Amino acid sequence: MARSLVPRPMNTFTSILVDVDATATAQPALERAAEIARKCGAPLRVVDVMSAPAEARRALREDLEDELMARRREKLARLAYGLRDVVAETDILSGTPADALIEDVARFGHDLLVRSHARDIAARGPNPFGPVDVQLFRRCPCPVWAVGPGSPPAHPRIVGAIDASTDDPVKQGLNRRIIELALLLARLQDGSLILLHAWQPFAERKVASHTSDHEYSAYLDSTRDRVKQDLAALAQSFGHRVAGTQFELRRGSIEHVLPEFVVAEGIDLVVMGTMGRTGIARHLRGNTVERLLDRLPCSLVAVKPATAATSMRADASA
Repeated sequence: MARSLVPRPMNTFTSILVDVDATATAQPALERAAEIARKCGAPLRVVDVMSAPAEARRALREDLEDELMARRREKLARLAYGLRDVVAETDILSGTPADALIEDVARFGHDLLVRSHARDIAARGPNPFGPVDVQLFRRCPCPVWAVGPGSPPAHPRIVGAIDASTDDPVKQGLNRRIIELALLLARLQDGSLILLHAWQPFAERKVASHTSDHEYSAYLDSTRDRVKQDLAALAQSFGHRVAGTQFELRRGSIEHVLPEFVVAEGIDLVVMGTMGRTGIARHLRGNTVERLLDRLPCSLVAVKPATAATSMRADASA
């Protein structure tokens, strides 16, 4: 029997991990995570990662380190106590931040990790995304939500960045995961959703230099029509669930199209996929999310293909 192409709905989150700096004066990630947890009826695990440099650990007496830990725990408990209508537990994690958070995701089976993307801003200067964000985007098995500063908008504008024309089955599956997650986040936050596909004609310069103006124009029209059909087919597979969703086709690479679209349209949140490459593969082929980090002035949710997420969970649990 042929496998159905109709995506299985993503109805809710069941366990949410939020990484905070317990000493910070503002907690945008906690605000956003608590809102989502409240609407899903999901438990919230609020953690702070203690990662003192080696020289600091050598300088600290054991009693002073214990005192620092106790203060952090107290601050975390106060944050959790202030949450309304949310079941929350707190914990202090130790070790390298990305490793500690990924281990917690694997241990407790969280299906969303939320953190402020200014959490480790001091390590990078003015760039709003830090090295821990990058490591989590590459390696965390569940979706990672890097939250921008400020209180959440009442009705956020959300973009799902997709590639409707891909022939790769893994990327086709990733498209569906992006849309499922974007639909869920839009519903939980009473937001509006835009699905954006950036397209480029294959070998455009070569075709332009070896054809007449009429032939080149026909080539562009044909490519655009095919992209429209691909996007329509993807939308149709979701049926009435994408009713009210805005679909946008923009010519150009996603690295150029998406940042311009975010600024022009006042987008609050981007949901996009990452293949999670590491090592040599990352250096040879790159990672679209990472290439965009410096150019996105909004919050970002990165999601991996189902196969990659399952493999990463197994690796983290080993």
